[in-house]
Amino acid sequence: MKMRADKRFIGWFLLAACTFISGCGYHISGIGGRLPAGIESLSIPVFANSTSKPDIEAVVTGAFVNEFVTTVNVSDNAEARLLGEIRSYSLTPVSYTKKDVTQEYRLRLSISLKMLSRDGRVLWQEDSIEDYEDFQVNASDISATRDAELKAFKKLTSDTARLVKERMLEGF
Repeated sequence: MKMRADKRFIGWFLLAACTFISGCGYHISGIGGRLPAGIESLSIPVFANSTSKPDIEAVVTGAFVNEFVTTVNVSDNAEARLLGEIRSYSLTPVSYTKKDVTQEYRLRLSISLKMLSRDGRVLWQEDSIEDYEDFQVNASDISATRDAELKAFKKLTSDTARLVKERMLEGF
C-alpha cells in the first residue's frame, strides 16, 4: 500500500515538474509589443508591383491591412505609412510524377517594406522579405491548378503579413 502511494507521489511530482519546465520562457509573439515609435495609427496604401504578374498588389496589400487592423487603427489619415513593393513572384516545380509531370510547385514572393512617419522619417525598413508556399497541382485541370495557386498565394501573403507584424512588435 505504501509503495503505491509513493509511486503516485512520484508520478504527480514528475507531471508537475514537466509542466513547470515546459512553460519556462514561453511567450506569445507580439503580445505586449508596440509598433516602432509607439505608432497607433497606420496608413497602408496599395503596394507597388514590380513583377510581371498582374493584379497581385491588391491581395498582398489586403493581407497586410487585415493583419495590422487587429493591432493599430488602419486609416488614410494616420501618423505613419507602411509602403510596400512586391519585388518578385515566381513559380518553381518542386516535385514530379513518375511520368515527369509537375505535381507540386513552390510559389515564392519577395517584398520590401518601409514605415515612414508623417514627416518622412524612416521608422522601420526591411528590403528583402522572402517567403514561399508549396501547393499541389492537377496537370489535367488547368482551372484547378489556377485555384490552387491563388489559394497558396493568399495563404502566403497572410503568413508573410503576420510574420512582418510580429517582427515589428518584437523590435526586430
